Amino acid sequence: MIEAFLKYIKANKLCEPGERILLAVSGGVDSVVMLHLFSKTDYPLAIAHCNFQLRGDESDEDETFVRDLAKKYQIPVYVKKCETREYAQEKGISIEMAARDLRYDWFEEICKTQNFKKVAIAHNRNDDEETFFIKLLRGSGLSGLRGIPLQRDKYFRPVMFASRKEILAYAKKNKLTFREDSTNATDDYLRNRVRHHFLPYYDKKFPGGTIALHHSMEKLKEEEVLFRQMLDEKKQTLFYQEEENICIRTDALAKFQPLKIWLFYLLEEFGFNRSTTDQIVKAVDSGLTGQLFYSEKYTLLLDREKLIIKESKEGLSKEFLIQNSEGEIEQPFPLKWEVIKNNKDFSFEKNHDFAYFDADKIHFPLKLRHWQEGDRFIPFGMRGSKLVSDYFIDKKISRFEKEKIWLLVSEEKILWIAGHRASNLYRVSKQTRNIFKLFLK
Repeated sequence: MIEAFLKYIKANKLCEPGERILLAVSGGVDSVVMLHLFSKTDYPLAIAHCNFQLRGDESDEDETFVRDLAKKYQIPVYVKKCETREYAQEKGISIEMAARDLRYDWFEEICKTQNFKKVAIAHNRNDDEETFFIKLLRGSGLSGLRGIPLQRDKYFRPVMFASRKEILAYAKKNKLTFREDSTNATDDYLRNRVRHHFLPYYDKKFPGGTIALHHSMEKLKEEEVLFRQMLDEKKQTLFYQEEENICIRTDALAKFQPLKIWLFYLLEEFGFNRSTTDQIVKAVDSGLTGQLFYSEKYTLLLDREKLIIKESKEGLSKEFLIQNSEGEIEQPFPLKWEVIKNNKDFSFEKNHDFAYFDADKIHFPLKLRHWQEGDRFIPFGMRGSKLVSDYFIDKKISRFEKEKIWLLVSEEKILWIAGHRASNLYRVSKQTRNIFKLFLK
């Protein structure tokens, strides 16, 4: 396998001779075999290990095992204990995403402080195939269906030429010990269900199918490289700078069809997801200028003749504006709103995901922002005001949770604690002619 390993690195130009390489080692068989293979080379090496503290003693035992490996191979090891669950709750993301973010942040820190040029990740060929089907089930396009990228920036995957079966055989032949993650045996995650059930069925029903799949994915990877080159050329003709902002003329965009997919890929680098770019296209087609759209780090303004992309200096914008009486957004959370006529047949959804107000009494633009010290509102059904902080206490809403809650504000008056409680202000009455309805999608 060492010959195939070195050939794979050379053929794909994954790293240059003499480059300092940081090896991401979990203790599982893939990373243990990768470490063993690299130990046969002349590359300067070190190990990075994240203890996500998700499996109690098992996580600590993984850490000890990796430290012992570093001693065995006589190379440096960098270990970090991560508060993964707390981070996931604070950021409002899944445990898997939290672990990924913490892991890569740790790698970046080590590379910066210790001058590593490359980071080796131990994905195998089966991981790549699983990713293809996971992305397929989630409705991905070209970027998702090409599977796991072999190389991106400083990160590369030098054992993706080998199957899990081949890696296990190599470990057995060389008497390598490794750790088994108990969660891999469960069906709690989609990847595990694909691994344990779908792919074995696929292999059984379609002999040789995984080989054909591998060839198809290789072609998709090559085709995406070609597509990205073409995309970069188009960006050079479309994008232009105005002070600190990046702009695209809307009349130039009209030449690109289908515009929805073009705009997604043009704006992908700024963090706009497909749902948001589809909304931008809809706004462009409707001529609705003045609308704002948000990604995690950027704000896009639909101006009269152009799209203006501005970096949010502090990350995700702290305030979002609702300019019109009808629309929807994905950031900072999926929300839709409309104005409907009030009549005797109208009925209210008895659900905190919905809010209703007298449309003729509110004033646009409305604002979405986070809770601030001293904020007060009049809870629906009450006359007197209440501190929002007291409402959080009454509802036993934790510090992490309340930091993720958004308030809908009209002229600095709080109308809705989104997803929790509407205000009595501008409530719908018998005299209401038009109802402003909002609901979390």
